[in-house]
Amino acid sequence: MSENEREQLIDEALVLHVKDYQTADKLVVCFTKKHGKLRFIAYGARYVKNVQGRLLQPFACLNIQVQQGQRVDKLRSCELVRMPKSLDMQQMAYGAVAAELTAVLTEDHEADEELYELLLATLAALTKRNPRLVVLSFAIKLLGITGFAPQMSHCVGCGTAIALEDAAWFSPLQGGLLCEACHAGYTGEGLEPCGQGTRQLWQWLVTLDYENPAAFSVRGGDLMELERLLYKFIFFQTDKPLNSLNFLSQMGL
Repeated sequence: MSENEREQLIDEALVLHVKDYQTADKLVVCFTKKHGKLRFIAYGARYVKNVQGRLLQPFACLNIQVQQGQRVDKLRSCELVRMPKSLDMQQMAYGAVAAELTAVLTEDHEADEELYELLLATLAALTKRNPRLVVLSFAIKLLGITGFAPQMSHCVGCGTAIALEDAAWFSPLQGGLLCEACHAGYTGEGLEPCGQGTRQLWQWLVTLDYENPAAFSVRGGDLMELERLLYKFIFFQTDKPLNSLNFLSQMGL
């Protein structure tokens, strides 16, 4: 990156999180098309007459100009590309999960245009598909893109392929499935059964096309088991509880 590029970034950005900062400012986390995750302060953004401040809303797509600093970056300007679609409370809550997952599983200034496009598609799908399934699919795809994906086809203990009809257990600590033989001698914590239906659902979500989803019957028990295993695994990877999941729980979702 050249000296000029270090000083000033211009990019298309999707706003992930906005937080009030000090008296009149906002602290913003966004994911950009060409520069990855950025954090910056928008000075004066909380003033009523500040037009740019009104644009800084979660899930808004903006063209931004950010001045890089030694300690903190600051927003120079932003203009609207498109405002977020109108979301109901449930859709917004699941969107917040996708945003927080992106924030905690990515590093600052690591460009990933594939992830940027996936974020856009995921947020658009929240109003068209079951948001619970959309965000689960996003979380699994995000783990793959960022290199955190657990091993779901072979035993992480011995490397043996695990067929759908085989018994399997999931270890968040080991990072994937254990076969019956390795499970018998496992002494680590967090091990849970991972049923055939749960593994089938995982594979369906990995390749889920939001626009033209393949036919699949989702069973409630498999869905809840997958959510439990997936979010426990993410916690093991990040050591950070997700505030957005707590909000979902409070909503009964």
